[in-house]
Amino acid sequence: MSSMGTVWRIALREIREHGRSKSFLVTTSVTFLLVAALVVVPGLIGGGTEESTVGGVGTGNEPIITAAEQLGNASDEPDAEPSVSIDLQEFEDRETAETALDEGEIDAILIDGSEVVVESVGGFGESSLLSLLQQGAASVELEAVVAEGGQAAADVIEVMTSDPLETTTLTGPEAGDETRGAVAYAGLLLLYIAVLLYGNWMLAGVTEEKSNRVVEVLLSSVKPWQILAGKIIGIGSLGIAQFAGTILVAFLAVNLTGAIELPSLDVVVVANLIFWFILGFLLFAVMYGAAGSLVSRMEDAQNVAFPMSMIAVAGFFVSIAALGDPDGTVAVVGTFIPFTAPFVVPVRASLGAIPAWQYIASVVITVATIVGLVLVAGRIYAGGLLRFGSRVKLREAWRSAET
Repeated sequence: MSSMGTVWRIALREIREHGRSKSFLVTTSVTFLLVAALVVVPGLIGGGTEESTVGGVGTGNEPIITAAEQLGNASDEPDAEPSVSIDLQEFEDRETAETALDEGEIDAILIDGSEVVVESVGGFGESSLLSLLQQGAASVELEAVVAEGGQAAADVIEVMTSDPLETTTLTGPEAGDETRGAVAYAGLLLLYIAVLLYGNWMLAGVTEEKSNRVVEVLLSSVKPWQILAGKIIGIGSLGIAQFAGTILVAFLAVNLTGAIELPSLDVVVVANLIFWFILGFLLFAVMYGAAGSLVSRMEDAQNVAFPMSMIAVAGFFVSIAALGDPDGTVAVVGTFIPFTAPFVVPVRASLGAIPAWQYIASVVITVATIVGLVLVAGRIYAGGLLRFGSRVKLREAWRSAET
């Protein structure tokens, strides 16, 4: 059998053995159920009207409440249940109202239509009530200005609240599209999760075979690099299939329930994300496979995986910087570093902020690095597979490999 035939045979063995294992079936089922639940359940428990109670002291508060409700329900369908409902509860004085606010009986206080009192401002999960009240008060003031100034005031307000200049970018009208940024962020997040999750699958698979001495039987008929390549293809295919299945379940759940409004996706952007997803996975899978050959116990596997995890974390943070400033120094430098390129280049390409020569150079550098890592990892893999007991050092694995 040819060398590649042997590699494919090993890959199919990995798919067959891991694909029907109880752990894979359980994790896949649980993952699918969790993803479906994350899409469906929030829509079930988070639907309906968001009800708030505002305490009123003095006069001039009711028009603000009315305006705030109208703004909060502006995007609702004509016959749909309102998204926002704000009830006004009158108090005789400020002290009584503040006591009610402190005890959680009301959510905010309006005083004479000129002051709003809330328990706190900022932090995660902050209610939108304060924002609605501010917008409602601004709406009331604008109406007063129009009433006093007539059509001239209305024209001034329209001009001041509009964008009279048409915005164009050097890289085209879609460069500032927020949808592209969201898709790019989702893609790099998926890559980050896949690298950590399925890279550890690779690590565990190599370590398990070594600890069970199965590898000794395999080495009697195949070469070490063939085992490594077969594992990368087999475990990688299985992992990507599970990952694709998870995305498919989420997509079907979203479309069936309508819980989330999906943005329109550019085929080029999606293809670019998939291309770099494959390159990034191959890059890290090779390193995880070589690392697995250095240990004989699962307890030691996570220690050797730590450097790869840190590289993935660094790549993720560099990509976040690129998302905020795709033309910045960090983004440009990260484009030419093979370990950060799979995270950075998709972001810059999705935003239309990477020149063609930088994109091509990054692909060449990343592919060359993968090829080089395969050669290096193959030798480390060959030198570490038959060294049992304590953790094998990289230098020892390299020297003990056959030349």
